[in-house]
Amino acid sequence: MGDIISERTPLLIAAEINIIKHQTEKMVLNNFIEIGRRLTEAKGLFKFGEWAKWLKESVGFSQSRAEKLMRLYDAYGLQQPALRGSEAQALELPNLSYTHALILLGVPEEDRAQFINDIDIESLTTRELQLAVNDLKQSQQEKAGLQTALNDEKEKNTQLARECDNLKKETNDLRKSKQELQQDVEKKVMENKKLTENSNLKSYQRVSNELAAAQIKLLTGKVAFRYETLDKAFKELTYEMDLLAKIDPQVHGEYKKILNDFLIKAMEKRMGN
Repeated sequence: MGDIISERTPLLIAAEINIIKHQTEKMVLNNFIEIGRRLTEAKGLFKFGEWAKWLKESVGFSQSRAEKLMRLYDAYGLQQPALRGSEAQALELPNLSYTHALILLGVPEEDRAQFINDIDIESLTTRELQLAVNDLKQSQQEKAGLQTALNDEKEKNTQLARECDNLKKETNDLRKSKQELQQDVEKKVMENKKLTENSNLKSYQRVSNELAAAQIKLLTGKVAFRYETLDKAFKELTYEMDLLAKIDPQVHGEYKKILNDFLIKAMEKRMGN
């Protein structure tokens, strides 16, 4: 029998193209990672200001592109020894294109492997992968925001608990102080009561004597003041009567009689016989 010749179909051709495409993508990514490895190595050999010039003149890279390639190496190449073949890196990054690998740099390193396993990355377009990464970032931001809010609430609750404990302590201290003050007041009341009972009579007599002495002193002062006032007025009246006697003896006689009658009646009424 002759050799069986497989029939070439569009499905078979498409499968072959996809295999070649995947192999090419792996090879391109692996090569870019290796370029990034060497760029990282070279950058450490230059002084400040020489790096950009070397990139442009020696390898035709802009600094932006060189940074992207070094980031690829940092993200995907440091975990591997120097590339031994296309399969060595392919084990780490199955079916990743260069563009997909760049997009995945937006996923935190600790989450990247799980993220790749959770999505069908081979069936996603560049735009779809970017949207998936953006969704992950938003989810992580929301999670971080919720965690921050939770931490804030925990801190608030902790602070409230501390304040509550402080208030309880202050309340207990106030209650204790109140009890001590009440006991002290009751003690003072009892002491005052005993003191009052023991010295009430003596205190009353002392106060009565002091009051009588104060009244006598007050009345004595008033009498002395009135006497001095009366004496001064009498002297002034006598002087003016003498003047009137010289000017008009008749009028003087009339006023003298009036004043004598007044003084006699006042003495009889106020001072007694």
